[in-house]
Amino acid sequence: MPFAGVSVISDGKLQSASVVVCGAASGYHLFIVDGYSRIKENTPNGKSIKSRPFRVGGYWWVILYSPNGERTQDVGHASITLALDQDVSRHVKVQFEFSFIDQIDKQKSSRIRSSEVASLSTGTSCGHHRWMNSGDFEASRHLRDDSFIIRCDVFVATAVGSIAPTSTIEVPKPDVLRQFGDLLQTKLGADVTFEVGGETFDAHRCVLATRSSVFRAQLFGSMMEGTTSVIHIEDMAPSVFRALLTFIYNDSLPKKEYDEEDEQVTWLQHLLVAADRYDLPKLKLMCEDELCKHLDMSSVATILDLAEQYHCSRLKEECVQFARLLPPAKLQILLSTKGWKHIAKTYPDVVNELIVKLASKFY
Repeated sequence: MPFAGVSVISDGKLQSASVVVCGAASGYHLFIVDGYSRIKENTPNGKSIKSRPFRVGGYWWVILYSPNGERTQDVGHASITLALDQDVSRHVKVQFEFSFIDQIDKQKSSRIRSSEVASLSTGTSCGHHRWMNSGDFEASRHLRDDSFIIRCDVFVATAVGSIAPTSTIEVPKPDVLRQFGDLLQTKLGADVTFEVGGETFDAHRCVLATRSSVFRAQLFGSMMEGTTSVIHIEDMAPSVFRALLTFIYNDSLPKKEYDEEDEQVTWLQHLLVAADRYDLPKLKLMCEDELCKHLDMSSVATILDLAEQYHCSRLKEECVQFARLLPPAKLQILLSTKGWKHIAKTYPDVVNELIVKLASKFY
């Protein structure tokens, strides 16, 4: 389904962002709420927060969110509705669905509730007045770091009585990732600059906030970075930050950065640390997977140390298994290295695990 933009509500205010026009009959809009507790406290019953207008099916739409209910009888519940944001001469038939986005990096949605076909006119809305009990929501997994993200899927009917018309037209596959990649390359609409190791990188606040809860807090929370156009990143190489941005915009691991094996392994380790730092679990798993392919006598101790520090259980298991399968002579060499002595001293449980696995080879 085509992307129809994103709205970020921080401390009750709609943050600025470029408007995305979706010309298709269907599209989805992301609605990000940062600082839920304060927004709920400052928005009384009967008052709503409006998303930025987004265009789907030739019409302008907005999402209306009432943290304390839209009507008097809705107190104790949040309300969420979809509304037409323009004058129309006839009723518009629309079907929509709200869902939570619980894992940004994997874009997995948790369905809230879908609607029947609704018929809207100028100034009308439809949706869920008693969408969710406030207490249940605040105790749920959907509220994370006082923030949550809702996806609204919208389909505008093109014919009365037909919400899914038959068509022989071949529709191209979604290419939103390519479009986001182009956005990173062209820097169109970029509104924040990062300085890393003497190099500068232009990016888009809304994209970063959508993908990373850490960037969301930095750029739209109460942290200093939210008020400056140039942000300095310490303790990170430019090549690592470039790869981080590439993943955020393309949802894929960048191509091989170095030809030399040891340099590539070091780069992957630094990228894993960056993924952990910016709460990008998918990128972190990708780095783990790549590092598993680069295990050898010279790297296994360093990679195992990294796996222990950053709680990479699968990577740790692969490192221990690598050592277990070594011939006795090579295992003796490995255990005598400085790196492995550090492992034995710092993580004695790892050595015990290896001993158990070695014993299983013979019994």
